Amino acid sequence: MDAREFKQRYMPHHQVLYRVAYHLTGNAQDAEDLLQDLYLKLWQKRDELPDEAMKEAYLVTMMRHLFVDQHRLKRLDDSAELKEEASPPDERSLDHQIDAKDEAQQMEGLISQLPERDAKIIRMHVVDDRSYEEIEQDTGLSQGNIRIIVMRTKKKLKQQFNNITKTWTN
Repeated sequence: MDAREFKQRYMPHHQVLYRVAYHLTGNAQDAEDLLQDLYLKLWQKRDELPDEAMKEAYLVTMMRHLFVDQHRLKRLDDSAELKEEASPPDERSLDHQIDAKDEAQQMEGLISQLPERDAKIIRMHVVDDRSYEEIEQDTGLSQGNIRIIVMRTKKKLKQQFNNITKTWTN
């Protein structure tokens, strides 16, 4: 299945899926992220999906399952953080804190090397935890453009950071 056929099959359900995602998450940004994750999953499995996957009910069920899975992972991450915080600090946790601070400084350095617009948008979204709508109001860019800039910038930063960490470990 090519991109054109994929869009023809799944984009007509976009509004319904967005409403379901919004109902599940409770806010627009998380709903957009959930919907994007659903489309990504559909795209990755596009050649394996049954014919019934074009039906709205199937897509809604798939989204609900994706939401539950993400919610479970978040709860597990939160409980792991609580366990870490409950234990007394030891030498490993101090090393971890130092490593985390170094990584944060490296990431800030990478962000400062980005084009001004991209750096501003990624800081607003990741550091300031602002929604696409809030960023749209400040920058005048559409939410779709902002989403693409954030996605591409995150990917670029991740690649650059991985390259740096590879040189640390070698």
